[in-house]
Amino acid sequence: MIVDMHVHCHEISLEELESLTEEGFILVCVSDDYESSLRTLGLAERLRGVQPCIGVHPWEMGREDYRRVLELVEERVDDIKCLGEVGLDRQFVPETYEKQLEFFKRIVDLAREYSLVLNLHTPRAWREVYEILARSDVEKAYFHWYTGPQDLLAEIQGSGFYIGLNPAFKTQVKHRLILEAADLDKALTESDAPYEYKGLKLSPRLIHETISYLSERRGLIKEDLVGRFYSNYLKLFK
Repeated sequence: MIVDMHVHCHEISLEELESLTEEGFILVCVSDDYESSLRTLGLAERLRGVQPCIGVHPWEMGREDYRRVLELVEERVDDIKCLGEVGLDRQFVPETYEKQLEFFKRIVDLAREYSLVLNLHTPRAWREVYEILARSDVEKAYFHWYTGPQDLLAEIQGSGFYIGLNPAFKTQVKHRLILEAADLDKALTESDAPYEYKGLKLSPRLIHETISYLSERRGLIKEDLVGRFYSNYLKLFK
């Protein structure tokens, strides 16, 4: 089983999702807002191999009434194990940071109350997000496509949180260094599909290249890596 811990399934055709799940992918499907959260929940009802996450992406915070998503979490808490894509973003949308922070603190409270996984977006807010989690006694969190400082990487993983390894390592040197340094027992593979980054069309199938790179650079057997990431997924979602 190949784990894609962060994929925007609501932006991908049903036929493609069916093909991916038939190939053995586990798709942890994140949402961007209220409407996409509903679509993600619908996909989880139709497809085995889909783990739904609902939330509001920080990029949508200027347009979205986040209260609807908070209400949706309460209504559908028996159907979900994950909240995402949620977090803070000082890099791309600093103008909505205060509203992001207001929502994030409330979603963290729900994650703690219901023991839900947080699927996190954290550009240039890695430390702030980590410290909020630590103060809030959150147990289950995943830092998607981590590109933050390596000293903080050690703190994050040492606290029991997971980080995401993305095929963007192919074009992003700072993420490639994360792949080479990360504790793989506290890491998961992801694609962030169908996002396009520097001409690279991200896809769950590119996770095979992430695993090949890790195998070559770190002297590990591919099949063992696949098994390790699947085990990590099961531990996170236990």
